[in-house]
Amino acid sequence: MAGFREKYQYILVMVLFVLVALFFPNSMIGLAVSLIVAALAFIRPKDGLLFLLIYFPTRAFLIEINPSLKIAGDLIAIAAFLRAVWDQRNDWKKMFQFSLFEWGFFLFILIGCVSALITGVSVGAIIFQVRAFVITYLIFYTVKRLSIEKEDIHRFLWITFTMSMILSVQGIVEKVSLRTLLMPETWVERYISPTNRQRIYGLINNPNVLAVYLTLAFICTLYLSTLVSKRTKLFLLIGSVVMMGVWILTYSRGTAIGLAVGLITYLALSRNWKTVVKALLIIVLSVIVISIPVTKATEFVQNMNVLKEKPIAAPDQQGDESHAEKRLKETFEGSTIEQSKNTGRLFIVRKGLQIFKDHPVIGSGFSTFGDSASKSYSSPIYKHYGINLNIYSDNQYIQVIAETGVLGVVGFAVFLLGMLAFLWKNRHTASPYADALISILIAVYVCGLLYNIWEDKTFTAYFYMILGGVASMAAETFGRPLRFK
Repeated sequence: MAGFREKYQYILVMVLFVLVALFFPNSMIGLAVSLIVAALAFIRPKDGLLFLLIYFPTRAFLIEINPSLKIAGDLIAIAAFLRAVWDQRNDWKKMFQFSLFEWGFFLFILIGCVSALITGVSVGAIIFQVRAFVITYLIFYTVKRLSIEKEDIHRFLWITFTMSMILSVQGIVEKVSLRTLLMPETWVERYISPTNRQRIYGLINNPNVLAVYLTLAFICTLYLSTLVSKRTKLFLLIGSVVMMGVWILTYSRGTAIGLAVGLITYLALSRNWKTVVKALLIIVLSVIVISIPVTKATEFVQNMNVLKEKPIAAPDQQGDESHAEKRLKETFEGSTIEQSKNTGRLFIVRKGLQIFKDHPVIGSGFSTFGDSASKSYSSPIYKHYGINLNIYSDNQYIQVIAETGVLGVVGFAVFLLGMLAFLWKNRHTASPYADALISILIAVYVCGLLYNIWEDKTFTAYFYMILGGVASMAAETFGRPLRFK
């Protein structure tokens, strides 16, 4: 127990401060807590960054209870970054050493800002969008310059597993209770379409983001199981079945495609049949042990509500057709494709290409088409292009094409492909992490067709943290590589 306290005491202190802000949801208390955890992150940057593995997956829930906690994650990332800068104050050369993909990222950000100013976007909206892309990049910058030890990897993995279990249990309760238990009252009362109401949103408050998070947690748990005793392996196996059962109940088609691509890529790179087969068996078992029983329990509760004449949600199944089967079938139905042309993804792609045609070199700028800032601030060009809603593009590439033009696409391509080249170069030095991250990255290339994946703080926090760890272990610029058995 003493060893546990020593490993996690700073993280537990941060958790306790956040709990205070939840029990006393005052804006000043929330702000004070945000500043305190940021200060702790400056003192202990590793602990601060690991705390983000708790904060980002629950951020939507935290800020629903105390909105002032919204800035906590940003402040922690900035504080850890500033500590990295401070520690390098006597070596300016190291401070400004960047990989090729980082320069591509900087070019992309610069073009998005310049084109936004030309279009007439407000400075506040530009800063908002830059923050959406950059804040978690600071995690990579910081971790790359830290000395990663075996104990840090173990803490990373155990925190991930613990949080995935918390979110999974909450998700099961959410579904069976028909979105009435273990969630804020505002979420209970919020209208959700009958189709989406059957999906688990979780404390992340988004089924697709939850699915991405559980995918990452599943991968981390598979690796953790190789580092523990046989008794603990069984415990992790049970946990994996639970989390993948919830993953299935998010009904996230895009994430399922991404996971399939990732597993195929990993198999091709590592030839590790054992791990891939184990993953597939866990998914199959999770359907039998978790997904089907939870769905049946939900139907029972729904039927009880119907008998009491207090229906809360539409039935999860109609006849013998499950919700998962319906979503798969709807993907290819003519009515779905027609709707997509008018208001959905195909409509967004068509509008994005129209904007690109009018602004081919540097695009229309950040906060003009389908990004985080355009939802919060609206867009100065939507009226001109007949876009009536503040929407996400749900396609990272069409957003980049429309907002940053050819030059921005070049910068973004250097960023994406440069990371792949960096990981490939360090496959053996940073094994087994590089192979897994290559597989994740290629899966994300696919997910980018369906989500604004690089604006998802939960995903990017994880990805950049692992990528920074690989960079640190490979010691591309900072000395002899570290090796772990």
